[in-house]
Amino acid sequence: MIQKKTICLLLIVFVFALSVKADYAYHFKPIHKEFDQIAMRLNKADFNNERQDINPLWLDQLDSIARGEKNQQLKARAMYWRVRSTQMSAQPSQCIPMLQNALKITDTKNYEYDAACIHYQLAGNFDRIGQYFKCYTEAKEAIAIFEKYEDYYFLGNSYLLLVQLFHEIGNSEESQPYLQLARENYEKAHFPLNRIYFFEALIRENKDEAVALYKKAIREGNNDWGMTLQAYINLNEMLLKTGHPNEAEAQSRQAFELLQKYSPGNVMFHSMLAVNHATIRYEQGRYEEALSELNDLLQHTDQLRDEYLMLNIYRLLWQTHEKLGHRDEAYRYLVLYNKKYQSQEEEIRKQEVPKAQARESIARQADHIRLLEQEAELSKRLVWVIGLVALTILLAIAALFVYLYQRYRMHKMENRELQKSLEQEAIIYSMNLKNYEDDIQKKDREISSSTLLLTNKNEVLKQLSEITRRFSDDGKVPREFVREVNAVIGDSLKNDDEWSRFRLHFDSVHPDFFSKLKEASPELTENDLRLCAYIRIGMRAKQIAEMLSISSDSVNSNRYRLRKKLGLSRGDSLDDFVRRI
Repeated sequence: MIQKKTICLLLIVFVFALSVKADYAYHFKPIHKEFDQIAMRLNKADFNNERQDINPLWLDQLDSIARGEKNQQLKARAMYWRVRSTQMSAQPSQCIPMLQNALKITDTKNYEYDAACIHYQLAGNFDRIGQYFKCYTEAKEAIAIFEKYEDYYFLGNSYLLLVQLFHEIGNSEESQPYLQLARENYEKAHFPLNRIYFFEALIRENKDEAVALYKKAIREGNNDWGMTLQAYINLNEMLLKTGHPNEAEAQSRQAFELLQKYSPGNVMFHSMLAVNHATIRYEQGRYEEALSELNDLLQHTDQLRDEYLMLNIYRLLWQTHEKLGHRDEAYRYLVLYNKKYQSQEEEIRKQEVPKAQARESIARQADHIRLLEQEAELSKRLVWVIGLVALTILLAIAALFVYLYQRYRMHKMENRELQKSLEQEAIIYSMNLKNYEDDIQKKDREISSSTLLLTNKNEVLKQLSEITRRFSDDGKVPREFVREVNAVIGDSLKNDDEWSRFRLHFDSVHPDFFSKLKEASPELTENDLRLCAYIRIGMRAKQIAEMLSISSDSVNSNRYRLRKKLGLSRGDSLDDFVRRI
């Protein structure tokens, strides 16, 4: 849901499109005398902000004439005027389908001004529901036709709608050129510039300058009461922010007098002014008076459909009751405020996506249009040159064609040679890679074979040790002899020279293996590295046990500790991890 301030501002600019009497023509092409007379009355009341004088029967008469004449263009105009005249009370969901149907049956070739007005109405309604890029494209369509008809006032209104659009999507810098265009067209239409001052204040960052511009907008407002009331509301908010509540109160009284003069039964504006006035009372410390005004507003909650306005009401009620010491009531309205706030916050977050998309799409379209305009301008400047040097250009094109053809042939030949070279290099690379892999596999097999021989040697030595022990036990061999033999066998089994030779050979085949293991886990010992090397060449646990002269259980225990040092989880394979290094 769009915030109430945004909706209200949009409706002021969009609905009260000609709220001050101006010298403005009826641009619609005549079709049917009686229909046109009624439409002129609607147009006059609309332009002069005398909407209260519009008779609903006029709209019914337009529908009746269109049906009786069976004229599609009259039907389209009847739908346009119904939307235009009921905009303040109608929802976009009602207006947009009717306007789209009107545009569909409009003869845009012969009645393009009708199409422009419908595009303008669609733009305003799309903006109200947050479809910003559609608003932008519809407004651009309308502007192109209004420029053709030199309809300066509706041009000013359309440009102000774009200013409002860019302000809503958080791109106020882009609104500056459109604000200047709106001013220029209003001046051409001899229309007061109060709306220009209002929007200048809206996008101005300096609060004092904004206050001065809002006051100027109020002074120049004449009977543009909708925009003037919004200027009063914004001005009062600025005065409160700058610490001038008493001046804000005086401005608020003038705003109520203006509303009473032009539209005393307007619930929306009355509610906005009442919230504004209650805020002033709160800032002045007149809490009882503020509470009274807020309680009066609660009687119209069914008509205050907007989240933003109700959010302000609940916030003020919570803070006012808290100041008055009404803890229960303060807590109740705090809960309501939080609920409304969360609801609105979620809605605002949803709106940020289309805003960002609109900014990107508008920027992309603007770049495209700018490029087309540059190309069109360049084409105009080059027309006479092209006519004079046509033959030269043809010759240049022919020369260029020959040159490009030769370049193409050369490029094709170069590509062919390059392709052959790449294919040869790929073959050589593949062969080298295969040779390298074969060499690695051969060396791995040699390491494995030598390791297995060492394993068998160790096994033979153990068997010899066992045989000498048995002979000693049987008394066939002296025990001193057995001790000396076992000592020699033990030294051979513990000899680290074999491991050093193995490591030297292993490093030549896998040069970075041990360094990468140490990087993976600096805690690894020499035995851990040795175990990893045996795993790398594919030795089984039993063979490793024989090689290290330990039991298979000890190998499994060493494997478990190695997994922990390497940080492997239960599902990770130690063998796969080591082979990947």
